[in-house]
Formats: sequence, C-alpha cells, structure tokens
Amino acid sequence: MVGEVNKIIYNMLISGRGVRLPQIGTLYIERQGARRISEDRLLSPRNVVAFSSHDEAPSLVDEIVAIAGCQTSQAEDIYERWKSKTLVDGVLTIGGVGQLKGKSFQMEQPFNSAINPKGVKTLVVRRPKSRSNGWLYAVCGVCVIVALCICGYLMWGDSLFPKSDTENVVAAAPAEQVAEQEVATEQTPAAEPTVQSQPEPSAPSVAPAQTPNVQNRRYAYYVVMGVFSTEANADRAIEQVRTKASEAKCEVLPFGSKFMVTMYGSDSREDCNTFARSYRDLFPDLWIYNKK
Repeated sequence: MVGEVNKIIYNMLISGRGVRLPQIGTLYIERQGARRISEDRLLSPRNVVAFSSHDEAPSLVDEIVAIAGCQTSQAEDIYERWKSKTLVDGVLTIGGVGQLKGKSFQMEQPFNSAINPKGVKTLVVRRPKSRSNGWLYAVCGVCVIVALCICGYLMWGDSLFPKSDTENVVAAAPAEQVAEQEVATEQTPAAEPTVQSQPEPSAPSVAPAQTPNVQNRRYAYYVVMGVFSTEANADRAIEQVRTKASEAKCEVLPFGSKFMVTMYGSDSREDCNTFARSYRDLFPDLWIYNKK
C-alpha cells in the first residue's frame, strides 16, 4: 500500500500538477535559475521539488479516490496509514521521490534525473585577466618630458646655449649677401640715365652733410643685421632697416676690413637675445656679436 501511494505522488509531481499532503503541505516542481556555489563556479538552471505550507495543488486523498474508485473516508484511511509509516521524527520519506525535512525537500538521484533529463551541470566562470596600463603611463610620461624640454629650449635656449663668436662670424656671410643683393636691387632703377632735350642751367647745389651712423656709446653685445664690404652698402642697409623697423638704433661698426650693421646694443646678452627674437620675423638672419 505504501508503494502504491508513493507511485501516485511520483506521477503527480512528474506531471507538473504537484500534490497536496493534508496536514503537511504541498510539494511541487519548481524551475530554478543558475546559482553561484563558489567564487568561480555556477550551478546550471534545474528543476527541484519545492515545499509550500499553502494548499496550492490537488489533494492526495482526492487522487486516491479517483484512482482506486473508493469512498473519501476510505481514501483518508489509506492516507493516514501511509503517513504513519513514512513520517518518522518529523522526516517524511517518499520512496522513489525523496525526503522532506522541515521545509526542505531532498530528492533521490533517480527522481532528480527524471525531472532534469539534461542533467545539472557546474559552470566555471572565467574572469578576464586585468590588463596593466603601466606602458600607457610610461609613454605619457616620456611625451610630457619631451614637451617640457622643447618648451624650455624655445624660451631659454639662447641664454642657456649662447652662440660662440666663431658661429657669429660664419652666420654673418649669408646676411651680408642678402643685404648686398637688396641694396643692388634698389640701386638698379636709379642707375638708369635720363636724357633731357633742353637742360636748364642751375646753380650748383650743396648736398647736406650726411650724418654718420656711428654712435659714441659702445656696448658689450650687439644685434647684428649683416656685414658689408663697403660703408656705402652698410648705409643703404641701414636705410632699408629703418623702413621696416624705424625704432631700431642702427650703427655701423668696423669689423676687420668690413663694416658691420647693428640694430641694437646692450651690455646684457639677454636683452640682445630678446630684441633679436622680437625682430626675427622681419630679419631672420640676426645674430649676437660679443665685442671683447
């Protein structure tokens, strides 16, 4: 008799209807999602037998009446005799299904396989390896250092790394050639002779005395525009400078057998460097001369 009742419970659970055990509670099949059983392991979704104290399924007594074709009183007597043999010390044992302890139901392995035909699997969760960004920080640091070095050189390079006198003399040659070419270009139209049909006699005019472009004050450093072979070329170069920078204090200084045109003089090399940087867009070949 106990085995027959156990089979009825088995079939009611397998069919998905559940079974209500009078004075005990309701057993039913429940679908549970994946559950974490450790830090890196998951239990796959599965079916389990759940317990509820509410009446949520057909009664086992009614099922016995339907199957055995007996009276309700007889079915209740069968149920009571079955319960007296299967419920011991608060543990209900249903053969072929499992055990109910309190509100927790432990399924037997064959029944577990029956309601989970695909089995219950343990899934391993692989965490992605954390990537180190140390190389990115290193590259950014190098870029910042290089940028600071470039900015420092542009701002203070002339004072930290002054040009030697030898470099100044060599740099004078291109400036002299450029200035002489500009002077020659300006003189070309003036050199063309003009012919007058009837020259009128005129009184001889006295040309005003030309103020020399030499100052008495001497400085330790000069901003040099160029070096020229004749003083006339140097004077013409000064006129050209004044058309572009009228505020420049131009001078003609002897430079060996040649003539050096300066735009600014000071006892401070830093002042000369500042002046040269401010006018290099107009005169790209400016250089600093150290008068020793």
